[in-house]
Amino acid sequence: MKLWIVSMECAGIAEAGGVKNVSFSLCKELALLKHEVTLFIPIYKCTSFDLIKDVKDYSGKPVQINHCGKTEAVTYSTAVCTQGNFNVVFINHPSFAEKEGVYTYTANEQEKNPDFIKGFGHKDTLFMDSLFSKAVCAYSSCIEKKDIPDIIHCQDASTALVPCFAAKDPAYEKTATVVTIHNAGPAYHHNFSSIGEAAWYTGLPEAELGGALNDFKVEPFLLASNAGAHITTVSEYYAKELIDPFNIDVTEGLSPIFFKRYTNIKGITNGIDFDRYNPADKNESLLPYEFNPETGDLEGKFKCRDYCVTDVQYMQIPGVKTYGCINVRPQEKDKQIFITYHGRITNQKGISVLINAIPAILNNYETVKFVIAGQGEIKLEQQLIELSQRFNGKVIFLNGYNRESARLVNAIGDFIILPSFFEPCGLEDFISQIYGTLPVANATGGLNKILDYETGFLYRNNTPENLIAKLSEVISIKLYKPALIEEMIQKAATHVHSKYLWRNVIKNEYIPFFESILKD
Repeated sequence: MKLWIVSMECAGIAEAGGVKNVSFSLCKELALLKHEVTLFIPIYKCTSFDLIKDVKDYSGKPVQINHCGKTEAVTYSTAVCTQGNFNVVFINHPSFAEKEGVYTYTANEQEKNPDFIKGFGHKDTLFMDSLFSKAVCAYSSCIEKKDIPDIIHCQDASTALVPCFAAKDPAYEKTATVVTIHNAGPAYHHNFSSIGEAAWYTGLPEAELGGALNDFKVEPFLLASNAGAHITTVSEYYAKELIDPFNIDVTEGLSPIFFKRYTNIKGITNGIDFDRYNPADKNESLLPYEFNPETGDLEGKFKCRDYCVTDVQYMQIPGVKTYGCINVRPQEKDKQIFITYHGRITNQKGISVLINAIPAILNNYETVKFVIAGQGEIKLEQQLIELSQRFNGKVIFLNGYNRESARLVNAIGDFIILPSFFEPCGLEDFISQIYGTLPVANATGGLNKILDYETGFLYRNNTPENLIAKLSEVISIKLYKPALIEEMIQKAATHVHSKYLWRNVIKNEYIPFFESILKD
């Protein structure tokens, strides 16, 4: 098969959220299975070329695209990714090239322009989304007919307009389109505020736009579905939630519409590229010590913890500002329990629940420590800073993102808290289980793939009180039934490695799905 994977981000090239891992692994594993795969992605100021070779720049041959009342010149560069040897088409335009982050502004951009607030979405997001989608489809004018793909697979709302433009281009008459919903929560829809705004950016007929209304807003996901795209999402659990009419709030109004339209949403649970995290190989894991939870070898895990406590918290970590510290008294070292969190500091992730639960746990359990890493909403970040100051010696907050320190946080915990209000799939549970850290999660969406009391712990009704109760329970199990925890650690690591390898997910789920839609 010839497949185009269309994404605003990809691991190792331009990174933001979980979409990066899906995009990379799909491209890599499909290419290794001898399919002809091409990734389409913009070039940003933050783009890395460490994994890129054989770049060919076609900047002298711009394609003219009608966009927002003007003609925009877009150029393409082709290359090859060295990991998986899949093809890459970079889309070049100043609106992408000036951005230091994929979706949001950085602190450096805010320093240069106070209107560009750190962590907030780009002011020209809709311009970028629609231009990128038009540019992907316009690439048909640069290639031969034999190179037109069998399938165009678009990742999330930012690329969901591609099927609309492809449907109007005779070059793609025999091409099937797929849009994967990675997150349909509030602020993730990239929707247009009105039919008029949508018409301005897309150039699509008002009648077509009117068929994709969610209240007064025009939804890219609905436009894609109406244009004949097959809709998928990142777990079977989330697929059910997306068509549940009672999930109106956590889908910002989409689920009742999907339900009313009998929209078929295929749920394929994301996998994980185990080799990129393998704790038995520190060159891949980026951890300072090696260990193997699958065999019960955790010595290196605890060396990583000691390294974090004695050295890392005092270092200047690139991209990270450290607040608070962890103090471990030698006489209590064997009784210490480390609880971690790594991820976006946003309301969706249930950070408010975590912040309100931490004081009760620390007041009740002398030897518990919290290590929190991430960045996001300024108000929540400030509350975590205040918490680290209030409980200095017991709470450390690594504010920012650094790949090595993020993985270290995943690796050093006894437990990792995942209190998301909604979670389409979840990746941190996979990573933590691979690293011998058991997840404690709200039973929502893709987090339901955690096997309760086997590979982690689930709780329901996401309130601070319920999280406190669940953490109190797992702390007691750790203190009084350590053998059970060790057994769960080994089972969790083995379970993720055997069931959720991307290679297996693609062979068992994606390939049959792609073959089925090509027969339609």
